[in-house]
This record gives sequence, structure tokens and C-alpha cells, in this order.
Amino acid sequence: MRKNYRIITTLFISLCLLAGCAKNQEPTETTEESTEMSKNEAITSLEVNTTVRTIGQYPENYVITFDEDISNSDLKASDFSMSGNASYWGAKTTRPFSCEFQEISIQKNTLTLVPKDFPEKYFYVEDFHVTCSVDSYYNFSSIDVTSIITPVADDFETLSNDNRMPFDYHLYTPSEETNMPIVVVFHGFGDTSNLLTYKTAVEWAEPENQALRPCYVLAPVIDDATYYSASGRDKVFDDIKDILDQMITENKVDPSRVYVMGNSFGGLSTFEFCEKYPDTVAGALALCPALTYSTHVASRFKDMTEVPIWICHASGDNTIPVSASQNAVKKLEELSAKEVHYTEYSDEEMNSFGASSDPDATYSYHHVELAVMETDSYMEWLFSKVK
Repeated sequence: MRKNYRIITTLFISLCLLAGCAKNQEPTETTEESTEMSKNEAITSLEVNTTVRTIGQYPENYVITFDEDISNSDLKASDFSMSGNASYWGAKTTRPFSCEFQEISIQKNTLTLVPKDFPEKYFYVEDFHVTCSVDSYYNFSSIDVTSIITPVADDFETLSNDNRMPFDYHLYTPSEETNMPIVVVFHGFGDTSNLLTYKTAVEWAEPENQALRPCYVLAPVIDDATYYSASGRDKVFDDIKDILDQMITENKVDPSRVYVMGNSFGGLSTFEFCEKYPDTVAGALALCPALTYSTHVASRFKDMTEVPIWICHASGDNTIPVSASQNAVKKLEELSAKEVHYTEYSDEEMNSFGASSDPDATYSYHHVELAVMETDSYMEWLFSKVK
């Protein structure tokens, strides 16, 4: 499911530094370490088990199977260390990282290592090398990886839309496939690895949530050039509406329970989709919406006054000013909108959810989704809405 996209103009690069949180870039430089790595012929398989945490895709453990039973039963986690290179959001090059291990287990010919405080989103990792200080036989590297497993995210099917505006989209299908709710999740600008960057999409497909709120989840992947263009977004909205209509016709989706949400540029898209198709949307969640990047969205608030919406923003957001959401709430209330909720998070609250005051941090105060996706009441509220 991983895809690499290049930012096509200098303008888009500058926007990436402001408007999103994660973009997978190919490195332009080959590191000395990566060229020196060689495959460990004693390894028959190397499985990386990851999950999508609130902070993004995280490697929970490395399971290495050797061609013979492990003779050194005294191996300790502290005997192993990792170094590597990772790309990161908005960058053309890679940066080095290192990591230690906190747990080890051995069973016959299989060695399992649990990392300690892995510093990167795993889908950004370009290469790594793990060294065993007591015996190089147990060294391994990224070229030895035979599989990467990410539960829940792996349950999404990746499909292609080739209508007005070609794009891929991820679709999660619930166990009961007839007449079900659907949640459309728009990602932030540049966040094309939208199943792995954060939990806005995968949280809806988690087994715990599906037990309470079974639903389809549709997560479009929108490239930068399309996303930054108002006309490009508009065509994507039309195609998503066609996908929804087809699923309704096939009796997969309940037409009275179509929900839309998104963060940053995805929050802007949530507003725009509601404005264009207010009769379709039963409820919406707009997280730190990038309303300052549209010249027309506010003028069309009148078109979405019948759509219940909950807007969330961090007061210390230094990418999209909190005033953008405050003004939207005020305007919608002046228009006698049917139902408008607003939650504003303080710096202290954002800190408690893992955000940082540093605007260049992986998760700055812009990322109010850290708080929202850990708070069940938002999901409960959204699913209480029926058209």
C-alpha cells in the first residue's frame, strides 16, 4: 500500500512545510551504509510486525527465522542495536536514525526483537542495519525483510478510480456488507500514505470500533497537485459521490448514514464536500480544517447549514490559525445552521496527547487528530446522525 509521490513545484514544497504532517519521499542520495549492507544468507525469513498507533505506523517487533536452531541462548536485547536512514515529510533527502531494543525472545530457530522507542514512522524507513555486538551471525538489515504486516491497514482494499480525476482509494469492507454506514476520510496535504500516517482512517476499521459501529471506510489518496487545486478537489468530490452512489445502488451503503471527516486539507475538503453534497452527508467531523487555503469555502457555508458538523482545533495551531475555525463556527451559527459543535484544545491538552510546540515536530499543535481519534465521543456523536 505504500506509494511514493514527488512534489512537482517549489510552491508545493513550501505548502508542504505548512499544511500537513507526513509525506513519503524517495531519497535523492544513497547513503554509504545502505551500499555496504549485504543479505544474511542464514536468515530464511524476516517479518516486521507493525501497527498504526496514534503516532503512525510503528514496528512492534522483528521476527527473524534462521536456517538452524539458535545456539546462543544467552543473547540479550542490549546486544542488538539498529541504525538506518529514513525519509520524512516534505524532505528530498533522508536523515539518519538509531534505535535500541528492549525485549528479546528465542524459540528454536526464531529470534524476536522488540524495539525501544522507535523514532520514525516505519513507512518512511529507507534502510536499516541491526548489529549484534556478541556475534555477527545474528546481524540483519532491511534487505533481509521478507514481509511487513500491518493489521487493520492490511484489511483495506486498494482500488483505482479512473473517472474525471484518476486517484486511488482504500476501502474497508465490514463483515456485514449490506446497507451499512460509510465514513469517507480525507487526509491532510501530502499525507498520501493515509492508512499509515495516523489513525483517522484505520481507527474506524479497528475490531473494537467495528463491534460497536460497523461500517465501510473509504479513504481517497489525493496527490499534491490535485489537492492544491480547487477544481481538482471538486472533480475528486464528484468521483467520490459517484462511488458512494454506486455502493448505495448495490445496497452496500445506507444512504441515510454517509459520514465525512478529515484533518487539515482533509478538514477543508470535509467542508467543501458538505457544501457540494449537503443532501448526501448525515454528519461531519472537521479537524484543524485548512479553511485559509480556499477563497470560496466561507461564501458557501449557507449550502451546508443542514449538515451536523463538529469542528475541532488546537488553540496553539501554528499552521492553520485557530481563528479560521472560530470564524467558521460564528458564521454557521449566524446562518442558523442545524447543529454546530466546536472543541478547542489548549497547549497543555495537546501535550498530553503527544503533540509538541515545535512547528517542525512530527506532531505539532496542528495535529488535533491526536486528541480526536483517542476520544470515543466524537465517533459516537457522528454515528448518532441519520439523514
